[in-house]
Amino acid sequence: MLEQLAVIEFDGEISFSRYNEPLANKEIILDRISLARDILPNSILRINTNGDYVDRTYLLELRDVGLSELWIQQYLKNNDKFNHKKAELFIDKKIKKLGFNSRELTNKYNYKIEHEILIDGITCNVRARNFALNGSNRGGVVDIKTDYIRTKPCRQVYNNMYIDYNGKAMVCCAVRSDYDEHKNMIVGDVYKNSLEEIFMSEVYKKWREEHSGVSEKTGICKSCKIGVV
Repeated sequence: MLEQLAVIEFDGEISFSRYNEPLANKEIILDRISLARDILPNSILRINTNGDYVDRTYLLELRDVGLSELWIQQYLKNNDKFNHKKAELFIDKKIKKLGFNSRELTNKYNYKIEHEILIDGITCNVRARNFALNGSNRGGVVDIKTDYIRTKPCRQVYNNMYIDYNGKAMVCCAVRSDYDEHKNMIVGDVYKNSLEEIFMSEVYKKWREEHSGVSEKTGICKSCKIGVV
């Protein structure tokens, strides 16, 4: 895939995050980032992480092999509902662990907190979100925001492509190829087709046509709020 993108001198974003914890295996992820940076020198290389494994040394290693952006999602404990004060304490603890100065970007009560880590050569933010208010129901899998009816267009099908661990290309970040109710959102297989063939395929075009205009969305897109401001 990297070699295909190199042909067009791709300078967009590549995220190593897809329903996984990309920093769990340091050797693998540092190797993958280094490889991507060598082949695509002008691309934006990004990771979303829960932050469990990252410390000051790891953060510097990620920067030095060419990572552009690290977004740390600070969660509370399992099954805890969002608590603004507790989230602030967790974020402060994470920032101290990283060992760099920071500045607050956002602090909207009971909604979102975000800090920028002040480190040269890489953009690193630590954030905590109230997913009950600003999260995704993941194509109807999670029981939030199910009373919302989407009518706005969706740019996901124009701007992005999501590749699962098994090579399946998905039409949206909210869906998974290994979940039966989402299998109709598989738009290709990188082991069988090139990225260009997948992106310009008839099945992909159909998704773009269905989501280009203002209309009431159906199926697993019915209550999706991704990209809706």
